[in-house]
Amino acid sequence: METKNYNSHIYRPLMAGLFAGYIATVFNLIYDVLFRQSTTFPLHELVNVSTIIFATLFALPLAGIVFAAIDRCFKKGDRIYIVLSALFTALCIYGTLQVQRSPDPAVTTQFQHLLLGIVVISGVFATIAVPWLVKHQDIYM
Repeated sequence: METKNYNSHIYRPLMAGLFAGYIATVFNLIYDVLFRQSTTFPLHELVNVSTIIFATLFALPLAGIVFAAIDRCFKKGDRIYIVLSALFTALCIYGTLQVQRSPDPAVTTQFQHLLLGIVVISGVFATIAVPWLVKHQDIYM
């Protein structure tokens, strides 16, 4: 039987990002359903199931690739990645709080809270889960 060696420097972080993306997508969808049930949020054109799935499953494998690049270029790359990812998440949170979606302030606030939850969930998974899953590949491989 032929065994394949998947120990390239990009493969493990990419797969860790993909696995973290799957888990984050489930949490984002659960948050979306709970948020919409509790607030009856009227605007669903921009943030819906398909955009949540696409955005999360695009962003987290990309985070894995960024992790691989930083880890390869720097001696303590995992720590540098965590700091940079946390800063990027904080910038995304700040940007989310600046969004004006509707002339109605209540709808804008609801949209900001919906998007904020998705950004926080995705950011936590990108910041914490990707480096952890790279080191614990036995969970998903």
